[in-house]
Amino acid sequence: MTAVATKAGFSFPSLVEEIRRNGLTANEIGRITGVRERQIQNWAAGTSRPAAASRDRLVDIYYMVRQLQFVYRSDGIEIWLHSRNQELGSRRPLDMLIAGDFEPVVQAVERLRAGAT
Repeated sequence: MTAVATKAGFSFPSLVEEIRRNGLTANEIGRITGVRERQIQNWAAGTSRPAAASRDRLVDIYYMVRQLQFVYRSDGIEIWLHSRNQELGSRRPLDMLIAGDFEPVVQAVERLRAGAT
């Protein structure tokens, strides 16, 4: 085993896999990050890395999913992301993320987690 293989930590394939395991499809991740679904598949395979804005959005999605895991199981996270939310003006978090309106969704996630702890 190489030194690189034994190091713990983040990788773009692991971020994509964690997000997909919690209810977002490659197509949805692509729409949020502003790239085609094929690019998400490349990130998941480790054959390419996201560039600046796409990377930042991917990491933000990962952050939200990780915070939601303190409150819900995978199915619950998927349902929360795809459901209308009164706290967000009856909008779906997924639609807001696709539109690039991250901050209200992040704040809602953080409030939800704070209420669960």
